[in-house]
Amino acid sequence: MDESPGRPPNPVQSMRIAVDRSPSLPRLGAGLVLLAGMLLVTTGCGRRAATEQVAIGLAAQAQSPTNLSTKQGAELAIARLNEQRPRGAPPFVLRTVPASLSAAIPIATTLRDDPDVVGVVGHTDSRSSLESVPVYEDAEHGGKNAVVAISPVSTTILLSGRSRWVFRVCPNDTVNSRAAARFALDSLRSRTATMMYRNDVYGLGWSRAFTGNYEAGGGKVIGRAPHLAKMAEWEAYAGLIRKQGPDLILFPGGPQDAETLIRDLRALGIQPRMIGGDGFSTMEEDAKEFAGVYYVSFFLPTRPPNEQARAFVADFERRYHMPPDQRAALAYDATMLIGRAVMAVGPDRARIRDYIAETGASRPAMVGVTGPIAFDSKHDVIGKPVIIARVGGA
Repeated sequence: MDESPGRPPNPVQSMRIAVDRSPSLPRLGAGLVLLAGMLLVTTGCGRRAATEQVAIGLAAQAQSPTNLSTKQGAELAIARLNEQRPRGAPPFVLRTVPASLSAAIPIATTLRDDPDVVGVVGHTDSRSSLESVPVYEDAEHGGKNAVVAISPVSTTILLSGRSRWVFRVCPNDTVNSRAAARFALDSLRSRTATMMYRNDVYGLGWSRAFTGNYEAGGGKVIGRAPHLAKMAEWEAYAGLIRKQGPDLILFPGGPQDAETLIRDLRALGIQPRMIGGDGFSTMEEDAKEFAGVYYVSFFLPTRPPNEQARAFVADFERRYHMPPDQRAALAYDATMLIGRAVMAVGPDRARIRDYIAETGASRPAMVGVTGPIAFDSKHDVIGKPVIIARVGGA
């Protein structure tokens, strides 16, 4: 990429992660080999630029409390990658963006245009992931500077097959809503549900998929009401739900809105049964108040699926003095996948993309802390467990 003399420096921040030499997480197998002498990065413009580091970008705004665990999971993965890289190879660093950047497109553009960045972890919501697709595939320049992006938690169905440069390590909403419908029917014995869905691509896709699976299994959706994020008129919705009398409330929306509705329902003397999406995991911070609410989860620290996950939980707790949530675990897996691709094929963006696309197809699945990482032709992860968790207890 050409750097004009008057161009300001790229507003990107690097964090060099101290290497924890704990033996608890296994080293890479011999099949993942980085050419230790490779100190060059091929940029999208075709120029080879000397580099002293290999950067993995974080598209989640690191200063946001919601994204703190995402950043922590990525940090821990960077430490593991630096522990595993061959002697003399460039160190991995986590590249974040300054607090002044908050919208998806400026964040994606900043990371894409950084020649040290070999891949991006993010974004952490479906809307941002969809908006940033043309940036990561570099549509404006015919793909010359495209870079792979792996979202930890964007679940919208609309992301499936959207771009050859975009992946995700969480199951999509078709899979998640199917699991929620089976749980509602089989475990909760629910037969009447009302749907309170956020009026966006996430809420609409989730509610449609749930309704089809729930009603095919003998349930009936007796009410459907859209809402906007952070609205104030939840008392009216609480009154409507009391009149409908469902045995279950489905809430594909934000946890803060759900918390307000729960409080308003309790004020009317109703103790609601509710299932929400993966974002409801933040309710665990107020588990005493919201105990009993169910939510979709892709990782629980109390139920690690394999030895790598048990080691991850122990290392995370030692470093951050708290258990990891699913955002941390998924960000860890996304970061590790990019790093292992670099170790296998070098810091070339196109070859990294191809390596990731072949994971689980022409090459073995990666054993992640959230389960196996393998992709189908639409870059959706396959074979991942979906857990219906309960606030305040598994």
